[in-house]
Amino acid sequence: MAEMEKKYADMYHTFKPEPAGPGYLPEKLVFRGDKDIPGARMTAGFLVVTEPHVEIPEPIYHNDADTYLPIFGGKLPDVFDSWDAEVHLYMGPSLDKMEKVVITEPTMVKIPFGWWHGPMEFVRVDKPIFYQPMVLGSNADYTKMVDIDGKPRKMTFSIEDEDAKNFKSVPWTVINEDGVKSYTDKGAYDPLKAPTGEECILMEGKKSKPYSNAAALKAPKPELTEETAAQILAMPREITYWGEWCPCPQTYYRGRIYHEAATFDIGFQLYCKAVDAEVPHFHSSGEEYLFFMGADPSNPMDFDCEIELPMGDGPEGMASKIITSPTVVRLPPNTWHAPIKFRKMNKPVLFQAAYTAPYWGVIQLGEDRNYDVNDRNPHHRKKVYEYMGNDTRMCRFNEKQPCNICGKCFGNIEKEDDAD
Repeated sequence: MAEMEKKYADMYHTFKPEPAGPGYLPEKLVFRGDKDIPGARMTAGFLVVTEPHVEIPEPIYHNDADTYLPIFGGKLPDVFDSWDAEVHLYMGPSLDKMEKVVITEPTMVKIPFGWWHGPMEFVRVDKPIFYQPMVLGSNADYTKMVDIDGKPRKMTFSIEDEDAKNFKSVPWTVINEDGVKSYTDKGAYDPLKAPTGEECILMEGKKSKPYSNAAALKAPKPELTEETAAQILAMPREITYWGEWCPCPQTYYRGRIYHEAATFDIGFQLYCKAVDAEVPHFHSSGEEYLFFMGADPSNPMDFDCEIELPMGDGPEGMASKIITSPTVVRLPPNTWHAPIKFRKMNKPVLFQAAYTAPYWGVIQLGEDRNYDVNDRNPHHRKKVYEYMGNDTRMCRFNEKQPCNICGKCFGNIEKEDDAD
């Protein structure tokens, strides 16, 4: 057990608050990927926007991976009712094909590897915004096209490199610029009109929604090309039935169950009661990062609970660690872990399982039902492994629709088990 604890000791990073820039609450949390956990291939920032400002002043692209930008209302779990803002983001596959994306509802933006993005402006912030930029790479270094003696040249900078502002970017072209400075007024968003989880499940021939009709607009949003529209998802408002430990509504980015372009899956769940989450399992198609922090994005260090996380090389003999402060855990592929035991829940916790694959899926021990009772060893069992994931499980109430893990059938499953 001691050897197991030592092997996985470097897979944990404890957060410490850091100063945030103008336009944000004073403090932020940052996970710097490989700098914080050796081998990690994800970076993430946790910020709350409070004032209009320009976040990314000119086009850049990240060098080694896709980028995801969750832009949500500032209170969890209901990021819809807490939304009252407007954000403009320019993005495109090249500098001469940039497009203006107008965000007037809780939205997930995927920036594909190599795509340019910026400027990004928080135009109207009448309620705080929860902003969590994530790069699925070992660091968040970026490249921009600068003017050197009248000639364009690509230069790469660290995300914290102050020298970048000394180099002027070359001009870029926006193909759908309409000149409109603001598309909404205060209170223009109706959270009850947000798309639901059932509406956003992707069926054959269906595409994810870049915009919903939940915002009253002063002017129509600029149209997007099909290529860019595929990168934008108006986040679904999920109605859940799990009970007191999982308040409703919630939001969850369920990879390609909701978003045709997804290479990633992440939750934004609050855990409010003591509960054991999942059974021992591992993931084979991607890494997983588990984030634990205070439930209020405005004060993520407000943490008062204990969480036990077992992990190891197999389902037996895993080593456990008790988490008592905001923490991120890296789970490399094929690392056994769970159940995650939420204990002493004096305050709710924001729990995020960030999975670096298009579909969330687990491999767990199953039961060998094919043994021969007349065999010389009738009690012998083989180890059988079962895969269970978003890409295989269908809804119990609609066998043609993929499951979005809403929990509606949970009570029915318990009754069926009792009947057995």
